[in-house]
Amino acid sequence: FYTSARKSWTESRPQKQIKHAFLAPDSHPRTMMKGGPFKLPSKEEAEAEKRKRAALKQVKQWVEQAIPDEYLADRTCCVDVSEAQCGDPDCAPIDTVVRIIFENQCGCVFGVPCEAWEVEENDIDEAMPPTEMFHEWKKGNNLSWPTEPVMPEPGEAPEVELRFPIGARVECCVNRGPDGWSPGTVVAHWYRAATWPTGQFAPYQIKLDGHDSLIFAPQDRDNCIRGYTGFTGELPATDVDTDELPSTELSPEPVD
Repeated sequence: FYTSARKSWTESRPQKQIKHAFLAPDSHPRTMMKGGPFKLPSKEEAEAEKRKRAALKQVKQWVEQAIPDEYLADRTCCVDVSEAQCGDPDCAPIDTVVRIIFENQCGCVFGVPCEAWEVEENDIDEAMPPTEMFHEWKKGNNLSWPTEPVMPEPGEAPEVELRFPIGARVECCVNRGPDGWSPGTVVAHWYRAATWPTGQFAPYQIKLDGHDSLIFAPQDRDNCIRGYTGFTGELPATDVDTDELPSTELSPEPVD
């Protein structure tokens, strides 16, 4: 009975449609994979990724040590640790970002200005919120931590002639490697964020092609910003209407 019933069920169930990729007569699988999405990481890249994952796990353990056990046990609180690019001119290019998340959108986010493998336990101890904040977030009190800083005076912008005028087409280094350059247009000189110390400015603010948000270049050097080399003709000076762009005071922080 079992055999006949199973055969009947097998014959009556809908058959899955398996999709196959067929090669052209003169193609070879190795040729199709060359330079494609199937490229395996190098030994160095694999080791770096392994070290990164181990470091992120270690940082997460240090953070969880400072949180009351009962909040982690019942999943009232969860911890996320990741790496993110930083656009602060006085900061490391990679930050280790820690998110402590409670229910009702309570919690905090803070960063350590280095890669995860460089973070030390003391760095986490100094950055963690006090224990009473965890109790308040558990109650659903969405308190801000750390407290909002007093905005410093901007100070005077440097009287230095920059290489690229407003409206110039440039390329910005937004990622590591030879392919980490993105084209854009200079929209302002001597940008500063409201929380930066008095007298701290970034030489350029740039609108990247295909992006609504703005970034800044922390230095006027070729390893940070350079003349646009990906276009063989001459772009008109009115390619970007700077009057329609947000003011520098309201500009968002750089995209990660």
